[in-house]
Amino acid sequence: MSNPIVRSALFVPGSRPERFGKALASGADAVIVDFEDAVEEPLKRQARDNLGQFLNSQPQVRLWVRVNAPEHAEHAADLGFCKAQAGVVGILLPKVESAAQVATVAATGK
Repeated sequence: MSNPIVRSALFVPGSRPERFGKALASGADAVIVDFEDAVEEPLKRQARDNLGQFLNSQPQVRLWVRVNAPEHAEHAADLGFCKAQAGVVGILLPKVESAAQVATVAATGK
């Protein structure tokens, strides 16, 4: 993911940790682990845990995360997770409605 131009991005559900490595090996310019629409509501927290375990075991990995929308109950926890993980190099923010929401994400430094 050192190439600044992203021609191809591959989304993988955070609830499917067995797919993380496969996605990274695919050759896509960016891998985006989805915590939002691809993850069933009861599995939102587990998706963060799955990615955290994967990144801890693979410290060289660099990827993006699509967090839950700003009004979602898991949004703040998603941002906290991303901020704490060196392997997360970017955040996709869905359903943006204000500049303040973007500023909150930008404050993570990702």
